[in-house]
Amino acid sequence: MLFAQGGYEDLLFTEVEVENPVYMPVIGLGAGFINYYGELENDTKNILQGTPTFRLNLYQPLGKKHYMKGNINVIYGKISGYERSFEDTSKNLNFSDDIFTIGANLEYNFGNIFKGDRKIRPFLSLGGEYITFSTMNTDLENSEGEYIYLPDGTIRVDDVVAKRDYIYETNFQTLNRFGRDKQTTSVIALVGDAGLDFKITNRVSLRLAGSLHYTFTDEIDDVSNENTKGRIGDSKNDMFSFTYVALNLDLFSEAKTKIMESLFLDVSGDFDYTIIADSDNDGVLDLADNCFNTPEGIEVDSVGCPFDDDKDGVPNFKDNDLASVTNAIVDENGVELTPDQILANLLQDIQAVMRTDAYMIPIGLGWSKYSQMSNVEIPEKFKPLDIDNDGYISFEELLKAINNFFDSDGEFKPDDIYELNDFFFAQ
Repeated sequence: MLFAQGGYEDLLFTEVEVENPVYMPVIGLGAGFINYYGELENDTKNILQGTPTFRLNLYQPLGKKHYMKGNINVIYGKISGYERSFEDTSKNLNFSDDIFTIGANLEYNFGNIFKGDRKIRPFLSLGGEYITFSTMNTDLENSEGEYIYLPDGTIRVDDVVAKRDYIYETNFQTLNRFGRDKQTTSVIALVGDAGLDFKITNRVSLRLAGSLHYTFTDEIDDVSNENTKGRIGDSKNDMFSFTYVALNLDLFSEAKTKIMESLFLDVSGDFDYTIIADSDNDGVLDLADNCFNTPEGIEVDSVGCPFDDDKDGVPNFKDNDLASVTNAIVDENGVELTPDQILANLLQDIQAVMRTDAYMIPIGLGWSKYSQMSNVEIPEKFKPLDIDNDGYISFEELLKAINNFFDSDGEFKPDDIYELNDFFFAQ
């Protein structure tokens, strides 16, 4: 079975920036609050307590460096206001208009000042819009009758104290209560927008912003300086603000980076080719192979070892008994030993192997430079570490050397410590 190697394969794939990627329009979905500024301006000044409104935006990056964007957007919602006066009871008017806008603007994101790929980026924009009012209503009465505002601050209907029901039931365009000849149903406005963009991913960003809409009319609330009777307004045009949060989704642009696959021979740098060696040709790299000397053609598991179905320590291709009893003691051929054979082996007079005749067979993560050890002498640079001069680097001597290294009390470099570690385990 071929083991999923990883490691060197990662070197064959490189993430690179795309040169001149194609940028497509980005969609922005937002919602926020409208606050009106005019004769019937609310006494609540909190920009987050206005009328809920929705916004759809489409922008296209402009130029090679994308410091500018072109935006097209639509807004749908309500704009409302009221006034309350005890001294002048004629100043207790209110209105609620359904509005739909379509606009365009040019946006600047300070890219030449705040350079690079930033998580937060400010922006400013300026443009215009066309606004239509589908309904322009006022709340004059409830189900019991018309409101009467008294100087004592109460609202009465037929001499009974009442409350407004906030149902804007009367269209003031058809009412013409103030003698104005014309009624506005659409208007042009200038729009300034500013805020912050927060990058979430390469294709998603969050926008917190606010815009100011200056209209070329004074008739949004039905109070105008062109009125000829009743309530006559000032000469200032009406305005409103829109505070919103939006999610920008770049669904169609070409990716800014892509994964490039290199040929094996194109891998550059100080590449250690030993990590892709497979000395026994079993399909498992030496880096992950726990059995380096598997004979050619023998099936192996994920760590490069021949299969051993009965778990007796003798691989199938050498095992003369493939069904040994669990935990049985077997010989080198996988055949279970009798009690007499086990006893005879225990009573053998076996000569221990001398250290000078031993050699190391590493398993796991590759070969050490001290793989073959026969009468190995301590390298010259490590001899000062052999404090007791017994020709052997002990564990205590190894720890002392490592501690001195981390205390910067010594001449060893990191590579020397790695080499010392290899030598210690190879002694």
